Amino acid sequence: MDGRCTIIHKQEKNKIEISKDVKVFNYGLALLKSLLAFSVVISHNYRTNPTKNKIIFFITSIRVRHVPAFFIMSFYFMCNNIISLKKEIFVRRLIRLLIPYFIWPIIIWYINHFLNFKYNKRFPDSFQSLKSQILWGSTIVPQFWFQWNLIVITFIFFAIKFIFRKNFLTVLYSLLILSYALQYSNYCYNNYYLKLPNYKKYTISRLFGMLPLSITGFICGLYKVINLLHKHKIKTLFFSTLIYTILSNYNIFINLKEILYYGINLNLQALCMIFIFSIFPSYKIKNIFIKKTLIYITNYSAGVFYLHLSIKNYFQFFLKDIQKGTFLGIIINYIICYFICFFGMLIFGKTSFKYLFS
Repeated sequence: MDGRCTIIHKQEKNKIEISKDVKVFNYGLALLKSLLAFSVVISHNYRTNPTKNKIIFFITSIRVRHVPAFFIMSFYFMCNNIISLKKEIFVRRLIRLLIPYFIWPIIIWYINHFLNFKYNKRFPDSFQSLKSQILWGSTIVPQFWFQWNLIVITFIFFAIKFIFRKNFLTVLYSLLILSYALQYSNYCYNNYYLKLPNYKKYTISRLFGMLPLSITGFICGLYKVINLLHKHKIKTLFFSTLIYTILSNYNIFINLKEILYYGINLNLQALCMIFIFSIFPSYKIKNIFIKKTLIYITNYSAGVFYLHLSIKNYFQFFLKDIQKGTFLGIIINYIICYFICFFGMLIFGKTSFKYLFS
């Protein structure tokens, strides 16, 4: 009887530990999201002049890793939801993605139209540009190819899970291998995508780059990789830093120049960044105010991504630092985006329109 009680006690303890792992807020990954959102602003605004400032150099050096890291983390956190195959979760995910995808381009289209009429600017404001934006996510708000791919890959994951059920993982692994095969052979790029209009090619060609990243994130979530790394923090920090450094300085894998986010190299670098930040010792932060502040400042990463490029286009006529692409201009851009998101959440925080800002 005592033995049975011990077993039950251990089982209950394990259940508690598992649920605790799932619910604990990862401050490290939240900080990484904010840093990557800042690097997105850098990527589209900063003119890469040599700098002696090591902090600025590091932040600017990681800017091409932001997209791989975002996709990996997105599907890492979506893993359990995809496995559950619940209709309400799928609908909620789509609502979260579709609201900014449709509404921001319409808002910016109207602003473009007003500025063109009032001040004789030349922002895209035709119905054709709006139509192309809605269909392909890459004309009025060109960075929304990212959102387009998130939506499409979400459909792909749920469809594969729904259709194949038991063979779900086999299909995902096959898709992973196929995607890399098409990338490294350049078959799809040279034989198909060159025939497409630029705005379509820009979005669809990146689907083959985003699929491996999404599958990588899902697999990490499935096997609770980050939870396992917390048991080996020193080794994780050492090997992740070592691998990241080697991959950043040496072209071990074939260099694919045609498409920015193709190849295994960036996938592994993004994974190393995620592993390093995931072991952030948040348990050592005892001050509740600091913890809440860390959570608060990371809330608007998505909103910054949605807004930063349009902010650049509008404010570069009035703010010289934004026009010149200086680092100060990047900070100004980020702050403007942050305050728009802050006040947007104050107004719409209890409605579905909150997804426009967070």
